[in-house]
Amino acid sequence: MKIEKIKRILPDNLKRIIKNKYRSLVGSKSLEVILEEEIEKNIIPGKPLLLYVANRYNYGDHTRGLGYVHYNFYNSFLRLGYSFIYFDYDRIAQRFGAKKTSQMLREAIYHYQPEFLFYFHCRDIIDHLVWKEVSNELPTKTIIYLADDFWRYKFTQSVSSLFNLIVTLDKDAHKRRLSQGFSNVFFSQWGINQFMYRDLGLKRIYDVSFIGQAYGDRAKIINRLREAGIKVNTFGQGWPGQKRIGQGDLLKIYNQSKIVFNISSTSHGNFAINARDFEAPACGALLFTHDIVDIYDYFVPNKEIITYRDFNDAIKKIKYYLKNQEEAKLIARAGQKRVLVDHTYEKRFQEIFKRIGKSSLS
Repeated sequence: MKIEKIKRILPDNLKRIIKNKYRSLVGSKSLEVILEEEIEKNIIPGKPLLLYVANRYNYGDHTRGLGYVHYNFYNSFLRLGYSFIYFDYDRIAQRFGAKKTSQMLREAIYHYQPEFLFYFHCRDIIDHLVWKEVSNELPTKTIIYLADDFWRYKFTQSVSSLFNLIVTLDKDAHKRRLSQGFSNVFFSQWGINQFMYRDLGLKRIYDVSFIGQAYGDRAKIINRLREAGIKVNTFGQGWPGQKRIGQGDLLKIYNQSKIVFNISSTSHGNFAINARDFEAPACGALLFTHDIVDIYDYFVPNKEIITYRDFNDAIKKIKYYLKNQEEAKLIARAGQKRVLVDHTYEKRFQEIFKRIGKSSLS
């Protein structure tokens, strides 16, 4: 019987005893042995080696499933033929603690001597002295990727300054760093893993779908649409009868939806582009999203996606495109083409590596 199964049926005091015994057994192994047992390698001779340091789980919590970056970054690197080592620091830290995880990462850097290190910042686990050493003393080029920089900015300043290249998805944070004298900052954006987000040819049984947790004013917005006679199918934690959506179901819902309704307001009260803006069109659905300034940098509204200004505008346009399906399909196809040409993570990675001095690693 596996130790995880035994632990589920034992009282807490015995669980602690088993956990401590397990740690003592692990502690008898050398650091090099643990490292080789824990990391995943996809090393291709003749190609630059990338050390990919990122969380495997959703926000570092295995109970919430695999994370966005695992599906989009890791799987893109794998499918695109990158030579890389996967150091999933959240899983490793849960097993061995932050101190040993930092030691293991340092060991991996010296052992494999990667040309590049790509770090997706989710939880500040790694000892900052490790980042400082590799960035300042070794030939490895280091990249830190900051996804939620609009609210994490002040929490990431100390760690982001230790990298050769800072990648941010927030325009304001990009400008602030430039104004502070950081010339090594690069603005990027969400995208899609084109091998996963595709039109699967499923029957589109949902007129309008909304995918996401029911927080903030989302319920109010959806209820206004429903009061206007629009049937909106909601999916995600917090909606009646719903729970967290797994990746397979997410892809299926996108592919079964005529319209995917997106709410660009965040839990922090601002408006921002999010992953849904690229995922839905990639799967062939017609995207409805807030009419924010930044969206115009990535799509042509009314030709590739549909934007709405307020409740009444959204209601009017949704009803129109549900009645005019051929026109809706043309716009959806144009949006899909735009995403696959300009907004894949393959292209995002190429831009990032070009910025740090390498045209391509694939």
